Amino acid sequence: MPALLFTAVSVDDITPHMRRVTFAGEPVAAYIATGQFPNIKMLLPRADGTYGVPELDDPSCGADTPIRTMPELHERVRTYTVRRFDAAESTLSIDFVMHGDEGLASAWAARARVGSTLGIAGGGGKSIGLAADYLIAGDETALPAIGNILENLPADARGTAYVEVCDDSARQELTRPAGVEVKWLSREGAEAGTGTLLVDAVAAHPLVDGVFAWAAAESAQVLAIRKGLRKRGVERRSMLVIGYWRRGLTENGYAKKSNHDRDLKEFDDHTHEHGHDHGHGVGTKVLGLAARLRRH
Repeated sequence: MPALLFTAVSVDDITPHMRRVTFAGEPVAAYIATGQFPNIKMLLPRADGTYGVPELDDPSCGADTPIRTMPELHERVRTYTVRRFDAAESTLSIDFVMHGDEGLASAWAARARVGSTLGIAGGGGKSIGLAADYLIAGDETALPAIGNILENLPADARGTAYVEVCDDSARQELTRPAGVEVKWLSREGAEAGTGTLLVDAVAAHPLVDGVFAWAAAESAQVLAIRKGLRKRGVERRSMLVIGYWRRGLTENGYAKKSNHDRDLKEFDDHTHEHGHDHGHGVGTKVLGLAARLRRH
């Protein structure tokens, strides 16, 4: 798909730690029509507000205007989960974890206002499948994906979602089936990725037949969760456990170094990939865009 330019129509602070930006308009309708969900690849603007992509910087010039190579393009791409969308209203919302200027996406969201623009370079991934019971676990970086998953589970779904957050002020109201319980795990101000709250909660959770496990958090945590689930007999096809970030590495650095600690056999066996990178690496859609730009 060609690159699109989304325009913000509302900016809302869901909690002191999470900001929701909602976009609307024809580009949003065009994206929704592609069905590229649940993930969306964002191309953040340069410091001067330009993108370096013809159809984003000057839509009137078309997509085939010759330009020079752009070595910095990949460094400005981030992948998030679409929090929700409405095809009838042509609206789409993305939630951002707020941590100042530590990351490009957070810095953009901190300055976002009605009328702010964001480049969109594609999307994809697959949604969680049907199961008799759900075990869902993640930290605040996975909270938008967890909210999306819970809202889209069948009305009769059963299970438990464990959500690790910095403190109680990060809790949100999450729409969910009556049979799914949300348990909040507070680090009480401790730095993210430094404890074992999430790992311990999953390890202590009683497993039932037909369970499907979905987890996303810091690299070391998800590796421990995956290992524990496998030891307890959960098959690869019945879990999707992905590292969203790694302490000490940038988003793209983590993607290049270890592919977000994905178990490739897990993806071979399981067809319901929910590949959310949440500020992570560059996917094939973006690589294709970059190749097209380099050909000019």
